[in-house]
Amino acid sequence: MISREEYIQLRAFARQDGLWIGLLWIATLGCFVGSIKEPALQMGFITGVIATPFVIYFRLRRFRDNVLDGSISYSRATAFCIFTTTYASILMAGATLLYFYFLDNGMLINALRNNISMPELRESFRQTGLNPEELETEIEAIGGLRPIEFAFSIFFNGIVMSSFLALILGLIGMRSKKRN
Repeated sequence: MISREEYIQLRAFARQDGLWIGLLWIATLGCFVGSIKEPALQMGFITGVIATPFVIYFRLRRFRDNVLDGSISYSRATAFCIFTTTYASILMAGATLLYFYFLDNGMLINALRNNISMPELRESFRQTGLNPEELETEIEAIGGLRPIEFAFSIFFNGIVMSSFLALILGLIGMRSKKRN
């Protein structure tokens, strides 16, 4: 059990690190959206997705080594990762909301519709066992979401997926006190 001061400290550092992770996720979203018009940005999206667990681990290790003198329990490491990604998810949801309210104007959904309508993609979907008509229906359903609903979905998915990641990173990042 950690003390109240340690809990406040944990949350304060998680907020700071959540800002960095949130900025990484926003840049990753920007690369994804930008890749619709400039395919070279797809590499930025892929890099952001792959880099996320490594950046979270780096921030956890920095917190453990610089603040906690190199020792952190599994529960505290996991809590740190969960708080960090929760704050990042809040930031990402806000950025998503602003993007869909002010910048998108249906561009993302239209690009998905255009991709689905390409004959070569439709055929590749059929070969992989996907039904292009069902994908069109799902894209229409997504297109019907209001920006606030989409942002909430991003927030919820960010928390759920990151909580699973936090369980693994907490295990990797924990370190017992050194014995003399």
